[in-house]
Amino acid sequence: MDKVSNAVELMKGAHSCSQSVLCAFCEDAGITFEDAEKIAAPYSGGRKIKCGAVCAAEIVLQNKFGAAAEEKISEFEQKFEKKVGALNCKDIRRNNLRPCIGCVEDSATILSTMLAI
Repeated sequence: MDKVSNAVELMKGAHSCSQSVLCAFCEDAGITFEDAEKIAAPYSGGRKIKCGAVCAAEIVLQNKFGAAAEEKISEFEQKFEKKVGALNCKDIRRNNLRPCIGCVEDSATILSTMLAI
């Protein structure tokens, strides 16, 4: 199963948006699945203002690229905002821009493409 499909399946199960993305990409982030579940938990449901799926992707990019991550994170945010219409969970939900599972899929798709380059 590819990482995008894995993230979507995790979201359909018992995982939050942020957990779904970070767990699907845990190897890229250099962490275990179990650690990804714990690390991502506080980011779900817009608790950190940004969409949890965005926060999770940013953790992966930070872990993967270290000091060079800021440029990658900015690129990711631009692509996600262009696709979904917002980065802020509250804005996404209030304006019915995309369901949470759609944000997980979009985040995982963008992240997968960026990591393949």
